[in-house]
Amino acid sequence: MYQVALGFRSLAIKTAVFVVLAGVFAWIVGGSIFPGSQVVNLPQFDWNGSTWHARVTGNGRSPALVRWDLVRTDSTGDEFVEDLGIPGKWRQLDWHAQSSARGSIEITTEVDGVLENWTAVPDAGGSIASRRKTDAPIVPTR
Repeated sequence: MYQVALGFRSLAIKTAVFVVLAGVFAWIVGGSIFPGSQVVNLPQFDWNGSTWHARVTGNGRSPALVRWDLVRTDSTGDEFVEDLGIPGKWRQLDWHAQSSARGSIEITTEVDGVLENWTAVPDAGGSIASRRKTDAPIVPTR
């Protein structure tokens, strides 16, 4: 009986040493044992007198689709996530520039398992006018 207890104690010590060394190694190479969401800010562009950039957020731990945000930066450096009046989780975002003041943003959103394609365009007053283009069922890409 005593030998079984010694065996479990030895296993517990080896497991603890392994976990500590794995954590130290992950810290040294700049990572984590339990990674969180990854956020990437794409290059900025000027549009309608403001500075904008797209931000994509993904999670390496799950097969869920990434989420896109459109971020406007004002003159003081404060950032505001703009939804442009478009509902759902943004799954794709493309900017089509015609000039620094004109262009359109193509947005694919997910609402209740259905993909909706939207186009956001500035109107004559400089505000955003949005309209839905098409609907399509989600087809996972792997």
